Amino acid sequence: MVRTKKNGLFLLFIIFGVFLVAQTGMAKEFPDHPITLVSPTGPGMQDTMARIVCKAAEKELGVPVVVESKPGAAGTIGVNYVLKSKPDGYTLGSLVTSAYFIIPHMRKVPYNPFTDSIDITTIYKYNFGLAVRSDAPWNSMGELFTYVKNNPGKFTYSTAGVGRPQHICMEQIALKRGLKWTHIPFNSGGESVTACLGGHADGTAQGSADLIPYIKAGKLKLLVTLDDRRWPGFPNVPNIMEIEKDICALSYGSIFVPKGVPESVVKKLEEAFNKAKKDPAYVESAGKFQVEIGLLNGKEYSNLWRSKYEEMGKIIQHLGIKE
Repeated sequence: MVRTKKNGLFLLFIIFGVFLVAQTGMAKEFPDHPITLVSPTGPGMQDTMARIVCKAAEKELGVPVVVESKPGAAGTIGVNYVLKSKPDGYTLGSLVTSAYFIIPHMRKVPYNPFTDSIDITTIYKYNFGLAVRSDAPWNSMGELFTYVKNNPGKFTYSTAGVGRPQHICMEQIALKRGLKWTHIPFNSGGESVTACLGGHADGTAQGSADLIPYIKAGKLKLLVTLDDRRWPGFPNVPNIMEIEKDICALSYGSIFVPKGVPESVVKKLEEAFNKAKKDPAYVESAGKFQVEIGLLNGKEYSNLWRSKYEEMGKIIQHLGIKE
């Protein structure tokens, strides 16, 4: 009788073991169904770049990566949607750096960038510059600084809006040098450049995609890049960090997921999107929009924007910038 019970228990253990092995074998590896990437903007460069890199990432992941637009509130509606989604790696988001370290200082947002998100990788880096009309009397930043110092507030510059990285950068420069110039915000980069060309602003601080066509056409001249490097094709134009150390307009486009996504899934997504950035169609798109392909991985990018967060807050508070 005892032996029969032992045999019965042994048989149960065997059956249970077979069940576990079967279950393990049946476990589905990530990803096993389509992934959704939320784009927090409407039609434009950011949305287009997200769609192209996702199409390339599909080849690496083996499943469709469907892009869904959720624009509004300077991108924070889409960002918040992703951060409140199930942390399984099937809902991703794209964003620009301002959603992390500028907008939260300007108004209350429904998320905490430090605790609610995980950065996957950067996909591109914006390039910004300050340009004036080709017939303007200034041919260098030195000449412009002298003019502004002697004529406080008279020099006007346009941007695509209050609190944009190029606006913050221009005001950092003025603050550092004890200068005063006048900011004129518009609703888009195109409007900003048009205002300068039409004489409604003396200069325009904008992205390379907005500026370069007019520079090449001889209608604008580039005085300085508001980046940490000179632009390809403009080797004689200095970058702002050659003039003012530790000041530049920092803005990356990136891929992120909500906190709680398993590390193995994060790693798989990072590997896929890093390969996708090398896809010929994506490289061609970056060239078309005059942006650099993002080289920072998730951890590097996270460390970068976090290191600038407090500094950005102090500048915004000092300038009294609110949205």
